[in-house]
Amino acid sequence: MQLRRLRNMIIIMLYIAIAFVITFYILSMKYPHASAFSYETCRATYDMTDDLFKTLNGEVPEGASNVASAAPSTHLKTAPNGKASHVAVLMYHYVVPKKYNVEPNNARINLEAFEQGMKFLHDEGYHTATLQELEQYVQGKIQLPEKTVVLTFDDGYQNNVVYAYPVLKKYGFKANIFIVGTKLSDEKQKFIPTAKTTISKQEMKATSDVFAYHSHTYNLHYKRLVQCAEYYAAGKDSKRFTHDIELMKSKTGINTPYFAYPYGEYDPQMVYDLKRNGYRMAFTVRPGFVHPGDDPMYLPRMNVTSTTTVRHLLNLPDE
Repeated sequence: MQLRRLRNMIIIMLYIAIAFVITFYILSMKYPHASAFSYETCRATYDMTDDLFKTLNGEVPEGASNVASAAPSTHLKTAPNGKASHVAVLMYHYVVPKKYNVEPNNARINLEAFEQGMKFLHDEGYHTATLQELEQYVQGKIQLPEKTVVLTFDDGYQNNVVYAYPVLKKYGFKANIFIVGTKLSDEKQKFIPTAKTTISKQEMKATSDVFAYHSHTYNLHYKRLVQCAEYYAAGKDSKRFTHDIELMKSKTGINTPYFAYPYGEYDPQMVYDLKRNGYRMAFTVRPGFVHPGDDPMYLPRMNVTSTTTVRHLLNLPDE
């Protein structure tokens, strides 16, 4: 009799313990900032999901699920004389004359500094590679000149075509704009130097001799509450992201296999969705150089600001 009562008591305690664990888990997912342990429980759940996804799909190498990490490179340490062992992808956003730069930050560069940087590249004999060339270089199919850079601009601000385009054209440079599809207007907007006006389809066509245009999502360049009560790039919602890819292609006509992650944020599911929809190369905001053999879905870029010279970013010695 006592043995049966003890057994029943143990079973009841076990059920209570299980109920407590389940309740705590649900509350941790719903209120992750209630305690440090709640947050860690929530994060561990999503990390485990990502790891499982990677294992099942083989899409993402170890350590590549965060903004600041990247796939391990298998590139050669040396290159033939006169050929590039690595290539810098330079990243710009907003280009405006210093007198109009009313909100200086790391996403804005004074036109004067931009012009100085482009003049340096020209005078030093740099080749501005296209993304097609960069893709072949990463694949090991071609070699590029030792002095090679790739120029990229994010978001699609109108000042890119008003101010940057003439400078690039002057030096015979090629560049790329990763544009947010909903910001692409049908008609040219009135340009105001201090406003965040964006590129029109008319301007996109008129500047195609210098700029190639690629996706920065159609309408997912914002953050939303996704995991553990934290804000993440909206593209981390797979259903939303897949639909956005379809909209970008159908609404804007931009259908290249190249992509830039908004805010540089990505996860295994995003990479899987990009590959499944024909994308072959994608760019982060993690600083570093691109090498042959790098994973093309996690390529780094160098952010250029008014206070950072191109010479410094390229690790060149001062004169």
